[in-house]
Amino acid sequence: MRTPIDIDIDYVFKAIVGTASPLLGVITSYQEQIEWHLRIVSLLVGLLVGILSLVSMVRKLRRK
Repeated sequence: MRTPIDIDIDYVFKAIVGTASPLLGVITSYQEQIEWHLRIVSLLVGLLVGILSLVSMVRKLRRK
């Protein structure tokens, strides 16, 4: 029979904070570049949805 795993909650919390802190620092440093990329990606997704909607509407009109 396996022994139960003893998880030290304090150790896990410190590990999560220790990993997340540098990641948040990098995100803060590159915030302007990340924002620019997110804007471009959202624009491209919006254009793709619009094009797919237009194609779907044209296909439905051709069926009639």
